[in-house]
Amino acid sequence: MAGLMGCGPLRDRLRTPDPPVKELQRESALYYRDEYQPNVEKIRFTQDGDRPGLGASWRVNAIATVAGSDYHVIVGPETGPAFVGGDGAPPEAPTPPPHLSLTIVYSDGTSEVIE
Repeated sequence: MAGLMGCGPLRDRLRTPDPPVKELQRESALYYRDEYQPNVEKIRFTQDGDRPGLGASWRVNAIATVAGSDYHVIVGPETGPAFVGGDGAPPEAPTPPPHLSLTIVYSDGTSEVIE
């Protein structure tokens, strides 16, 4: 038992700290748009995000608006999206995808628009 409890503090000292939450959320929104859903109009983060387990990638819950409909997603700056909440996955983007501005609403309530 003592050996297991000692791993946490050692692991915390060895792990490189994550960048600020807002930076990770911005990277996640852009990665989702650029790699998976070029026609996303808005992403609203519903929590700060974290690493759900030892060795897991940083992820965060959000609501992505695509073609006027909202989809509950879990996104990360380098991981594919997971769709939750029973609304399914958004429709495929038309080819070529339209150039849309992206509104990002961060978990702290601030926002920005990326053209």
